[in-house]
Amino acid sequence: MRTITVMNLKGGVAKTTTTVNVAAILAHDHKKRVLVVDADSQCNTTEFLSGSATPGGTLADLLRDKDIGIYRYVVGTKINNVYLIAGSDELMDLDLTKVETEAVNAGHLRTLVNGFSKLGAYDYCLIDCPPAFNAASAAALLAADEVLIPIKLDAFSLRGMTNLMRQINNMRAINPDLKLLGCLPTMWYACKRTKAAEETLRAYGLPVLPHVRRTDKVDDMTFAQRPLIESSPRSAAAVDYRAFVRWLVKGGALNG
Repeated sequence: MRTITVMNLKGGVAKTTTTVNVAAILAHDHKKRVLVVDADSQCNTTEFLSGSATPGGTLADLLRDKDIGIYRYVVGTKINNVYLIAGSDELMDLDLTKVETEAVNAGHLRTLVNGFSKLGAYDYCLIDCPPAFNAASAAALLAADEVLIPIKLDAFSLRGMTNLMRQINNMRAINPDLKLLGCLPTMWYACKRTKAAEETLRAYGLPVLPHVRRTDKVDDMTFAQRPLIESSPRSAAAVDYRAFVRWLVKGGALNG
Protein backbone atom coordinates (compact mmCIF):
# COMPACT_ATOMS: atom_id res chain seq x y z
CA MET A 1 0.00 0.00 0.00
CA ARG A 2 1.30 3.43 -0.94
CA THR A 3 0.62 5.97 1.82
CA ILE A 4 0.64 9.66 0.89
CA THR A 5 0.18 12.53 3.33
CA VAL A 6 -1.39 15.63 1.74
CA MET A 7 0.04 18.50 3.75
CA ASN A 8 0.59 22.25 3.80
CA LEU A 9 0.64 24.50 6.85
CA LYS A 10 -1.12 27.17 4.76
CA GLY A 11 -4.91 26.95 4.55
CA GLY A 12 -6.93 27.38 1.38
CA VAL A 13 -4.50 25.60 -0.94
CA ALA A 14 -6.82 22.72 -2.00
CA LYS A 15 -5.58 19.94 0.30
CA THR A 16 -9.07 18.48 0.72
CA THR A 17 -9.97 19.08 -2.93
CA THR A 18 -6.82 17.24 -3.94
CA THR A 19 -7.42 14.37 -1.51
CA VAL A 20 -11.01 13.61 -2.48
CA ASN A 21 -10.45 13.97 -6.21
CA VAL A 22 -7.29 11.87 -6.29
CA ALA A 23 -9.08 9.20 -4.24
CA ALA A 24 -12.09 9.20 -6.58
CA ILE A 25 -9.95 9.01 -9.71
CA LEU A 26 -7.81 6.20 -8.31
CA ALA A 27 -10.96 4.23 -7.50
CA HIS A 28 -12.97 4.99 -10.63
CA ASP A 29 -10.39 5.22 -13.42
CA HIS A 30 -7.76 2.81 -12.07
CA LYS A 31 -9.89 0.37 -10.03
CA LYS A 32 -7.81 0.89 -6.89
CA ARG A 33 -9.00 0.42 -3.31
CA VAL A 34 -8.32 3.65 -1.45
CA LEU A 35 -8.30 4.42 2.26
CA VAL A 36 -8.72 8.12 3.10
CA VAL A 37 -7.81 9.43 6.55
CA ASP A 38 -9.26 12.79 7.61
CA ALA A 39 -6.72 14.31 10.02
CA ASP A 40 -8.29 17.79 9.96
CA SER A 41 -10.66 18.85 12.75
CA GLN A 42 -12.71 20.81 10.18
CA CYS A 43 -13.80 17.40 8.83
CA ASN A 44 -14.43 18.62 5.28
CA THR A 45 -13.13 15.38 3.79
CA THR A 46 -15.33 13.34 6.12
CA GLU A 47 -18.44 15.35 5.27
CA PHE A 48 -17.68 15.23 1.54
CA LEU A 49 -17.15 11.48 1.42
CA SER A 50 -19.69 10.26 3.94
CA GLY A 51 -22.22 13.06 4.44
CA SER A 52 -21.63 12.82 8.20
CA ALA A 53 -19.10 14.48 10.47
CA THR A 54 -18.38 11.44 12.65
CA PRO A 55 -19.52 8.04 11.32
CA GLY A 56 -18.28 5.33 13.66
CA GLY A 57 -14.86 5.58 15.32
CA THR A 58 -12.69 8.55 14.36
CA LEU A 59 -9.00 9.30 14.01
CA ALA A 60 -9.08 11.01 17.41
CA ASP A 61 -10.40 7.77 18.92
CA LEU A 62 -7.64 5.82 17.22
CA LEU A 63 -4.87 8.07 18.51
CA ARG A 64 -6.19 7.81 22.07
CA ASP A 65 -7.05 4.10 21.97
CA LYS A 66 -4.91 1.55 23.78
CA ASP A 67 -6.38 -1.40 21.87
CA ILE A 68 -6.15 -0.92 18.11
CA GLY A 69 -8.81 -2.92 16.28
CA ILE A 70 -7.66 -2.86 12.68
CA TYR A 71 -11.11 -2.48 11.09
CA ARG A 72 -12.82 -0.65 13.94
CA TYR A 73 -12.32 2.81 12.50
CA VAL A 74 -12.92 2.26 8.78
CA VAL A 75 -16.26 3.03 7.12
CA GLY A 76 -17.47 3.00 3.54
CA THR A 77 -18.16 6.19 1.60
CA LYS A 78 -20.42 7.40 -1.20
CA ILE A 79 -17.67 6.52 -3.68
CA ASN A 80 -17.22 2.87 -4.58
CA ASN A 81 -13.86 1.45 -3.41
CA VAL A 82 -13.07 4.54 -1.31
CA TYR A 83 -13.01 3.98 2.46
CA LEU A 84 -12.64 6.43 5.31
CA ILE A 85 -11.19 6.95 8.76
CA ALA A 86 -13.21 9.97 9.82
CA GLY A 87 -12.06 13.18 11.38
CA SER A 88 -13.82 14.95 14.23
CA ASP A 89 -13.63 18.25 16.09
CA GLU A 90 -11.94 16.33 18.92
CA LEU A 91 -8.75 16.46 16.86
CA MET A 92 -8.44 20.10 17.98
CA ASP A 93 -7.78 18.83 21.51
CA LEU A 94 -4.94 16.52 20.50
CA ASP A 95 -1.96 18.86 20.64
CA LEU A 96 1.69 17.84 20.72
CA THR A 97 1.94 18.16 24.49
CA LYS A 98 -0.44 15.20 24.80
CA VAL A 99 1.90 13.18 22.59
CA GLU A 100 4.74 14.04 24.94
CA THR A 101 2.71 12.93 27.98
CA GLU A 102 1.58 9.77 26.13
CA ALA A 103 -2.10 10.71 26.41
CA VAL A 104 -2.02 10.46 22.62
CA ASN A 105 0.00 7.89 20.67
CA ALA A 106 0.93 9.36 17.29
CA GLY A 107 2.27 5.96 16.24
CA HIS A 108 -1.15 4.29 16.28
CA LEU A 109 -1.97 5.44 12.74
CA ARG A 110 1.33 4.03 11.52
CA THR A 111 0.55 0.70 13.22
CA LEU A 112 -2.86 0.62 11.55
CA VAL A 113 -1.51 1.54 8.11
CA ASN A 114 1.24 -1.08 8.38
CA GLY A 115 -1.36 -3.68 9.31
CA PHE A 116 -3.50 -2.87 6.28
CA SER A 117 -0.42 -2.89 4.06
CA LYS A 118 0.57 -6.40 5.19
CA LEU A 119 -2.96 -7.63 4.53
CA GLY A 120 -3.12 -6.01 1.09
CA ALA A 121 -6.44 -4.44 2.09
CA TYR A 122 -5.93 -1.21 0.11
CA ASP A 123 -3.76 -0.01 -2.73
CA TYR A 124 -3.44 3.59 -1.57
CA CYS A 125 -3.87 5.53 1.65
CA LEU A 126 -4.33 9.31 1.43
CA ILE A 127 -4.13 11.40 4.62
CA ASP A 128 -5.68 14.87 4.50
CA CYS A 129 -3.89 17.06 7.04
CA PRO A 130 -4.86 20.30 8.81
CA PRO A 131 -3.16 23.65 8.12
CA ALA A 132 -1.15 23.28 11.34
CA PHE A 133 1.44 21.00 12.84
CA ASN A 134 -0.24 19.11 15.66
CA ALA A 135 -0.59 15.55 16.92
CA ALA A 136 -2.65 14.50 13.89
CA SER A 137 -0.06 15.97 11.51
CA ALA A 138 2.72 14.16 13.36
CA ALA A 139 0.76 10.90 13.14
CA ALA A 140 0.28 11.43 9.41
CA LEU A 141 3.99 11.95 8.78
CA LEU A 142 4.87 8.92 10.89
CA ALA A 143 2.49 6.76 8.84
CA ALA A 144 3.37 8.06 5.37
CA ASP A 145 5.73 6.93 2.66
CA GLU A 146 5.48 10.26 0.86
CA VAL A 147 4.34 13.86 1.30
CA LEU A 148 2.36 15.69 -1.37
CA ILE A 149 2.24 19.47 -0.94
CA PRO A 150 -0.65 21.23 -2.70
CA ILE A 151 0.35 24.86 -3.01
CA LYS A 152 -1.23 28.05 -4.24
CA LEU A 153 1.57 30.00 -5.85
CA ASP A 154 1.46 33.19 -3.80
CA ALA A 155 3.92 34.91 -1.48
CA PHE A 156 2.31 33.65 1.73
CA SER A 157 2.54 30.04 0.64
CA LEU A 158 6.14 30.37 -0.49
CA ARG A 159 7.16 31.93 2.83
CA GLY A 160 5.53 29.09 4.71
CA MET A 161 7.48 26.39 2.88
CA THR A 162 10.56 26.83 5.07
CA ASN A 163 8.62 25.95 8.22
CA LEU A 164 6.81 23.07 6.51
CA MET A 165 10.04 21.53 5.26
CA ARG A 166 11.59 21.91 8.71
CA GLN A 167 8.71 19.94 10.23
CA ILE A 168 8.98 17.25 7.55
CA ASN A 169 12.74 16.95 8.03
CA ASN A 170 12.31 16.73 11.80
CA MET A 171 9.89 13.82 11.38
CA ARG A 172 12.44 12.00 9.22
CA ALA A 173 14.40 11.39 12.41
CA ILE A 174 11.56 9.00 13.37
CA ASN A 175 10.42 7.97 9.91
CA PRO A 176 13.63 8.00 7.82
CA ASP A 177 11.89 6.49 4.79
CA LEU A 178 9.62 9.53 4.38
CA LYS A 179 9.97 10.99 0.88
CA LEU A 180 8.80 14.22 -0.73
CA LEU A 181 6.54 13.44 -3.67
CA GLY A 182 6.50 17.08 -4.73
CA CYS A 183 4.69 20.40 -4.75
CA LEU A 184 1.40 20.37 -6.68
CA PRO A 185 0.46 23.90 -7.82
CA THR A 186 -3.30 24.33 -7.45
CA MET A 187 -5.68 27.11 -8.55
CA TRP A 188 -3.07 27.77 -11.22
CA TYR A 189 -3.30 30.24 -14.07
CA ALA A 190 -0.64 31.43 -16.49
CA CYS A 191 1.15 34.64 -15.53
CA LYS A 192 4.66 35.85 -14.76
CA ARG A 193 4.03 35.51 -11.02
CA THR A 194 3.19 31.81 -11.10
CA LYS A 195 6.17 31.04 -13.31
CA ALA A 196 8.46 32.96 -10.95
CA ALA A 197 6.99 31.14 -7.96
CA GLU A 198 7.63 27.76 -9.56
CA GLU A 199 11.23 28.77 -10.18
CA THR A 200 11.55 29.80 -6.53
CA LEU A 201 10.37 26.36 -5.39
CA ARG A 202 12.85 24.67 -7.70
CA ALA A 203 15.60 26.94 -6.35
CA TYR A 204 14.75 25.58 -2.89
CA GLY A 205 15.35 22.09 -4.29
CA LEU A 206 11.65 21.19 -4.23
CA PRO A 207 10.18 19.16 -7.13
CA VAL A 208 7.29 20.97 -8.85
CA LEU A 209 4.60 18.73 -10.31
CA PRO A 210 2.35 19.64 -13.28
CA HIS A 211 -0.20 22.22 -12.16
CA VAL A 212 -3.95 21.95 -11.55
CA ARG A 213 -5.71 24.84 -13.26
CA ARG A 214 -8.08 27.20 -11.50
CA THR A 215 -11.78 26.70 -12.22
CA ASP A 216 -15.06 27.68 -10.59
CA LYS A 217 -16.15 24.05 -10.99
CA VAL A 218 -14.16 23.17 -7.86
CA ASP A 219 -16.43 25.44 -5.78
CA ASP A 220 -19.48 23.87 -7.44
CA MET A 221 -18.11 20.44 -6.50
CA THR A 222 -18.06 21.32 -2.80
CA PHE A 223 -21.75 22.24 -2.86
CA ALA A 224 -22.70 19.14 -4.85
CA GLN A 225 -20.45 16.94 -2.65
CA ARG A 226 -19.48 14.96 -5.73
CA PRO A 227 -15.92 14.65 -7.10
CA LEU A 228 -15.03 16.48 -10.28
CA ILE A 229 -15.10 13.31 -12.38
CA GLU A 230 -18.84 13.17 -11.59
CA SER A 231 -19.82 16.82 -11.23
CA SER A 232 -17.68 18.35 -13.99
CA PRO A 233 -15.51 15.73 -15.74
CA ARG A 234 -14.48 18.05 -18.59
CA SER A 235 -13.40 20.93 -16.38
CA ALA A 236 -9.76 21.99 -16.44
CA ALA A 237 -9.16 20.82 -12.87
CA ALA A 238 -10.70 17.39 -13.53
CA VAL A 239 -8.48 16.93 -16.59
CA ASP A 240 -5.40 17.99 -14.63
CA TYR A 241 -6.16 15.80 -11.61
CA ARG A 242 -6.65 12.83 -13.93
CA ALA A 243 -3.27 13.53 -15.54
CA PHE A 244 -1.63 13.73 -12.11
CA VAL A 245 -3.17 10.41 -11.01
CA ARG A 246 -2.05 8.70 -14.23
CA TRP A 247 1.48 9.86 -13.42
CA LEU A 248 1.10 8.65 -9.83
CA VAL A 249 -0.17 5.21 -10.81
CA LYS A 250 2.70 4.78 -13.27
CA GLY A 251 5.05 5.13 -10.32
CA GLY A 252 5.57 8.90 -10.24
CA ALA A 253 9.12 9.52 -9.07
CA LEU A 254 9.88 9.10 -5.39
CA ASN A 255 12.04 12.07 -4.44
CA GLY A 256 14.30 12.42 -1.40
